[in-house]
Amino acid sequence: MRILLIKDFEEIVLVQMYRQKKNWKDLAKVIGKSDTYVKQVVKGIQNGDKAKEYRQEIAEHLEIIFIEEE
Repeated sequence: MRILLIKDFEEIVLVQMYRQKKNWKDLAKVIGKSDTYVKQVVKGIQNGDKAKEYRQEIAEHLEIIFIEEE
């Protein structure tokens, strides 16, 4: 069994989106925001407490185990 550790959240989100055939609008529906805002959350441009919660929701939706470093 191979384990792949990717520390860049944006990279793993893009990989999982490709694998699951999802797009930004699908993720926007998960958190109830626009697809532009979702991109900013994933890239880390939006980095407040609420954005951190959204990252966790996105990770759960895409079946990513995500531990955010403080």
